[in-house]
Parts: sequence; structure tokens; C-alpha cells
Amino acid sequence: MDKKTYYELLESKLPTYKEFTRIPVQDNGESLVPIEGEFDGKIDILEDYKKYTGNQIFVRSNVLKMLIQAQKALKDINQDYNLEILCGYRHPEIQEKTHNDIKQFLIDREPQLKGDDLTEAAHRFSAAPDVAGHPTGGAVDVRIIGSDGAPIDMGPAFVPDKDVHVFSPFVERVEWNNRQLLRNCMVKVGFAPFDGEWWHFSYGDREWANYYGKAEAIYQQIRFQL
Repeated sequence: MDKKTYYELLESKLPTYKEFTRIPVQDNGESLVPIEGEFDGKIDILEDYKKYTGNQIFVRSNVLKMLIQAQKALKDINQDYNLEILCGYRHPEIQEKTHNDIKQFLIDREPQLKGDDLTEAAHRFSAAPDVAGHPTGGAVDVRIIGSDGAPIDMGPAFVPDKDVHVFSPFVERVEWNNRQLLRNCMVKVGFAPFDGEWWHFSYGDREWANYYGKAEAIYQQIRFQL
């Protein structure tokens, strides 16, 4: 099977924007909390986020508990490894800008994309703002770092490239294995993976509800700023 056909097969298994819009949300009122305390991994704060959340990364309180569990699961496998959290709660304004930037990137590359097709294509790389998980505080972007604090080999990341799919067979074997290690540790404690991006996991949002067949999501989007 050639690369294009293989990726079409992988893409066909990813949840769509339209599927997410059909999932109801009943927020459970769980608070947003900073990632700190018992979490002994690392956080790396993106500059654009500091306007909203300062020098902290926020997530829902149960998500923090799960990150602590996932960090322990990783350490049980390799004491030299740690989770590094790059993104948790994302203000809706950032989500909208990121999604629109991806739309423009796709339009420049494929001018024929319009309407629903454009929204779906952009959603593949940056969730449509009305269904996105990061603004709920339930989604995290995470990678593994070694004892020297540097990321271990996981291949392309944070770019609109199909090689970021967790099951891409077109990356190096060590990268593929490391992606599976991260995925296994996160899913083990209850996160839902987004297999189109090896670094993205969530709990409580529409993506989680879709993955685990829940009747509804339990986290709604929040407009939060310190």
C-alpha cells in the first residue's frame, strides 16, 4: 500500500467535526487548577498563553490527578523518563486564532477547499473552536523527556503533517515505539487519545465521550483568565 492510500485509511478512522457537534455536553462544574503539587513531571509554558494563565498551565482537577497517575505509570517503565506538559487549558480566543491560521494555511495549499470541507480539514490539525477540547480544560498536549530534560525521539510534532499520526508507519521505529509508550501510559489512566496527533489526549470533552462511547461530555468550554 502506498503512503497516500495508507494515510487515507488512517484518516478515515479519525472522528470528524460533525460527529463532535452531535455530542451533548453537561458540565459537571469541576474546577480548573494549576498543574503543580504531586505532579513531578515538567511543564513548558507557551508565551501566547501567559496573557491568560500567567506562568502556569491549568487543567480540570480530575485531569491533574490523571496526569499524576500517568507520570507514575511512565516512571514504572523507565525511571529516566518524565512527562512534559506543553498545553492544557487554552483560552477560546487562542483556539479560534489557531484554527483560522490552519484554515488559511490549507487554503494557500489547496484553494479548492471551501465550506464544510475546509472546516473538516482544518479540524484535523486544530479543532474547530466550538467543539475543541483545550478550552474545556480537559485536553493536554504532552511528550516524554529524558533525564537530560530533552524530548526523546518521537518524530514530527505540532505541524500540519500526516506523519504526526500515532500509528504512522513512515516514521523511524524508535519514534513509533516512543509514541506507543506515551499513548499506553495515558490511555491506561483513562485519557482518550487523538490518534491524528501523537501528543494530544483528553478527558471529559467531546473527544473523550466519542472515544469511550459516553452519552455526553462532562466538560464545557470555559472563558478563564487570571
